Amino acid sequence: TTDIMVGFPGESDAEFEQSYSFCQQAGFANIHVFPYSPRPETAAAGMPEQTKDKVKREHNQLMLELAQSSRRRFCEQFLGQTMPVLWEKETSPGSSIYSGLTSNYIRVHAHSEKLLINEITPVRLVKFQNQGIWGELTRRLEIINTNTQNES
Repeated sequence: TTDIMVGFPGESDAEFEQSYSFCQQAGFANIHVFPYSPRPETAAAGMPEQTKDKVKREHNQLMLELAQSSRRRFCEQFLGQTMPVLWEKETSPGSSIYSGLTSNYIRVHAHSEKLLINEITPVRLVKFQNQGIWGELTRRLEIINTNTQNES
């Protein structure tokens, strides 16, 4: 994951393109994007070549779109796999739809009649949707760590 600030004073279009290209090639799992905003009494607030708000908005939007596509590519590589999920919450009271995270911070949603909060269960990852994945609870944990070997 990474954090990207756009529109820092003096940032040229070429420098923005370089950052964009780097993020595109890196294929980050998650990109937190935010525009620079001056704070009183900071060195950056007094720097020349403050980036125009319009340019900041445009660059921010482009980087946010890249962040979404990068997240999707990262998540989709795990579709079809079974992974342990730590269930954090029910998405809304009584919905029986739970939200949790895999060990690599993929947001997973799944339906369960059983209370799952604070449980870790194996989940088959089946569909990408809204920056996360829908999963199906499995009855048994399939082999997820190829480094684990049976004792002889």
